[in-house]
Amino acid sequence: MDEREELLLALYRLPADIRTWLRAAIGLRAHRIAPFSYANDLTVCPIVAAAQEAGIWMSDHVAPGHAAWGTPEGPSLEVEDFAAWFDLACERHGVASTIELLQRQLGVVQRPAHVA
Repeated sequence: MDEREELLLALYRLPADIRTWLRAAIGLRAHRIAPFSYANDLTVCPIVAAAQEAGIWMSDHVAPGHAAWGTPEGPSLEVEDFAAWFDLACERHGVASTIELLQRQLGVVQRPAHVA
């Protein structure tokens, strides 16, 4: 299996609630999503974007009481697995291609870009 296949397996190992918020986050195009960091000054990973949409991201960690996502000390095993495969898929196949793969798998409807 390659990184994309592993990423899709990791995607479906995530709890349904996380997949729902992930679908919302990557469909909005409001987040600048990138690999290799959960969050920095410029970008966030898909999981952080989803946690922000769910209203459970607190500056640099998930709020307490959301065990499926993880704890303030770190992500759940499923989230960590997804994030690792996301990073590897981006490194090998590019960020845009990897995000497009997730969008297709999650059924995100692509809206045409606004042209000024």
